[in-house]
Amino acid sequence: KFYFILTAAASIALASCTNDEYLGGSPGTGTANENGAIVFGGNAGKLTRATSNTGTVSQMLDGQFKVYGVKIYSGSPNTYYSVFPDYVVWSSNTKTTSNPDVNTAGDRNGWDYVGGTTQTYGADNTYLTKQQYIKYWDYSAENHHFVAGSPVANFTYTITDGEIDYATVTGIKGHITANDGTPGTTTFSPVYIADPVNVAKADYANATNGKEVTFNFTRQQTFVRAGVYETIPGYKITSISFYPYEESSDAWGTTSSNNIILASKTANYFSGSEDATVKVDYDWSTTTPTYTYSYTSGLTQKKSWYGGKLELSTTNPLATTSTEITKTYFYGTDRDMDANGYFTVIPTASGTTAQPILVKCDYTLTAEDASGADVINVKGATAAIPSAFTFWKPNTTYTYLFKISDNTNGTTGNPGEDPEGLFPITFDAVVTAEADGMAQGIITTVTTPSITTYQVGSVTNDGVKYVKDKAIYVTAQNDETGALTTLQSGGSAVGAVQIYSLGTTAKTEADLILTRPTGTNLFGLGSAAATVGTVSFEANKYGSFTPTAAGYYAIEYQTATSPAAYAYKIVYVED
Repeated sequence: KFYFILTAAASIALASCTNDEYLGGSPGTGTANENGAIVFGGNAGKLTRATSNTGTVSQMLDGQFKVYGVKIYSGSPNTYYSVFPDYVVWSSNTKTTSNPDVNTAGDRNGWDYVGGTTQTYGADNTYLTKQQYIKYWDYSAENHHFVAGSPVANFTYTITDGEIDYATVTGIKGHITANDGTPGTTTFSPVYIADPVNVAKADYANATNGKEVTFNFTRQQTFVRAGVYETIPGYKITSISFYPYEESSDAWGTTSSNNIILASKTANYFSGSEDATVKVDYDWSTTTPTYTYSYTSGLTQKKSWYGGKLELSTTNPLATTSTEITKTYFYGTDRDMDANGYFTVIPTASGTTAQPILVKCDYTLTAEDASGADVINVKGATAAIPSAFTFWKPNTTYTYLFKISDNTNGTTGNPGEDPEGLFPITFDAVVTAEADGMAQGIITTVTTPSITTYQVGSVTNDGVKYVKDKAIYVTAQNDETGALTTLQSGGSAVGAVQIYSLGTTAKTEADLILTRPTGTNLFGLGSAAATVGTVSFEANKYGSFTPTAAGYYAIEYQTATSPAAYAYKIVYVED
């Protein structure tokens, strides 16, 4: 489909490279290894910071990882011998037998593992605890099996009948509950697990080039941030509070919080930990081995996840753009948050069915004119992030930007009694992309139903920017359940979709609701409200159109007949 949620920081591959550029998952040319020594390939820059989710391979792994390796002789049963018993491997620019991948200029690092107790490794120069020796390929063995993880201190490997059975991994941390304080004061050290590697005899029994062991590491945590801004002309938001979902019942909580809360109706949907332990079970039954990952202790699971705390006032109101410099009034504050508003979180449990993420909030609008007394309290505004965008994958970065505008599904009176008012909550959900690095910007406007648009490559550091001559995709979903609705091109039935070009004059969804009369004066714009070509559909759920000019575009979704009623979504397209 068109809505793959992926990450710009994908798996880390350690491979032999022909220059200083990291080649990702694609191995480069082999390193000459005439003496048959076992080497670990990789391109690693100089260490400039501790373990992170960005930078060179070496920087992400803190310049070190632990490896365990065995060799297998065929038989009934097979016979196993340990080759690498919990060896430390470290980044080095010194050419050695175990690290032949350093050029003469000394500006390309490789990976070394030979040393004694005076040898240090990693960015903090930790000493080895035992002597480590050069190892060689055994050409009489049928296979060699290797596993690896980083940081070194977090991994303990268990051997059963000679084979690498499982790893115990400690120190897995992830945010879930609110923690007031200065952002960035909590340390969430990344933990990386490598895919297990099976090297067959045919791959290393070569007189001129022994096979280099290539690991693909994946960070077992995720980055998530949630921010809020408003675009209501003449007003500023001076207070806002969010609601959790009840743990013991199918209902919203009654006590609100100034923290941004992402909620789910599904028990245990969000996970967090101060120090969880994980068991990694390795499966060597196939040519390409795999592993399964399960928490054994220390995990906290809830229906609600808490972001930053928004402490607003008339002098310090909510941000008014998605590029607000004062991030305190955009992402809030929390001691688990980094300088860019991100939290380190535990990924969604594997095997979990993705569920919509729900948001419910109250907020206060204060007029910016001289009246001073014009205050509107909006209660119970809700939104649903479709389940297509809510499964938090390992080593992935997610940003949800909630935009409060002058379209509605909240009320300015008593919820359940008074009609819905003028001011709802809508959101931009930004999900950065994996694999091909093409980030997809997801923006949802809350109506009934909610209408979501997304365009590949539209994510920037500050938000989402759609551009002309590239397809924009459209879905519609129930704002409480997140279930996608059936669409059709034009017509007058429920689910009919039409796209209009509104020109370069700024319009809001509320403008369209008030100026819907048909004819040449549609939306009060006359011929400027031209339809935009043909909307294509896939599986009656996913529509697409391609804007050919900069300006504002309206997606119209028919919600009822007799009389006809409509929901709208407006997107701005740049050159």
